[in-house]
Amino acid sequence: LRWTDLDRAAAARNLRLRPRSRFGGEPGAADAAAADKALQFAAFLAPDERPAAVLLIRDSDDQPERRRGLAKASTREPGHAWPFHVVIGLAHPKREAWVLAGFEPRDPDEHARLATLRSELGHDPCTSSDQLTARTPGSKRDAKRVLAHLTNASLEREATCWQTTPLARLHAHGEANGLSAYLRAVDEHIVPLLGHP
Repeated sequence: LRWTDLDRAAAARNLRLRPRSRFGGEPGAADAAAADKALQFAAFLAPDERPAAVLLIRDSDDQPERRRGLAKASTREPGHAWPFHVVIGLAHPKREAWVLAGFEPRDPDEHARLATLRSELGHDPCTSSDQLTARTPGSKRDAKRVLAHLTNASLEREATCWQTTPLARLHAHGEANGLSAYLRAVDEHIVPLLGHP
């Protein structure tokens, strides 16, 4: 469910969401209220529809305080915990940085495109994707532009970056962009729900 579709989805189910304004006695940080609404939505679902886990995934957009806001919303008072696991994923600066962490050139053309970008940027956009912080679309350090260039704007090619790349590589390239922290949280909270050791 996209963040922007939450109110519409709640209205379609006649759910009235009232996000908290204070969390643990403090005002909510960035995204705390939005995350609280998302978690309320999941908690208000009928028991047979309620998820076993909720993944709160956002772009940081150079606002690191978003992690604090998401964390505050996911934490409840003792005895009032959410009836599901909550996992936070904060992509720094954008989700495209996570995809770039898993990009491995597959042919001479992709090797050439990556070499061009390394030269242009002064660093490898796959190992240092957190440095692609431009806010102007299409600018040199725009993560969306870099990813589109490497993948020829193919969503199918993007998917291979997280579906076939070894986890060790994703962890190594994702330490600074938030991917590694997210993968650790998935290992801790989601994998056990799937019945795997």
